[in-house]
Amino acid sequence: MSQPLTQKSTDHSDRDRFSFSFFCDCCGKEWVSQIVAFTAGGLTAIDHEEARRLLWQQEHKEVFEQANMDARLKFNRCPLCGRWVCDECFDCEETKHGGVCTECK
Repeated sequence: MSQPLTQKSTDHSDRDRFSFSFFCDCCGKEWVSQIVAFTAGGLTAIDHEEARRLLWQQEHKEVFEQANMDARLKFNRCPLCGRWVCDECFDCEETKHGGVCTECK
């Protein structure tokens, strides 16, 4: 599983669904990914707990990777410090670098 996009993230996943939060590296504003149901690999019932656990781990990884990619649409990367920040913490009118976070401004 890859590293979370932002410095702080939270995994809200449980036995039946997956969801993740990512937080602005500047102000801490939270963005929550969509909730995705655990499909159990398309099976309607799994009798063996180990098989269920392995399927859950695989789906968890896939859903996290998608949420991590989706977070790129919700945050802006500051070209100076490399942090991922929300729109409120990003000055897109700064022209020298194509926008920077408010702390690098």
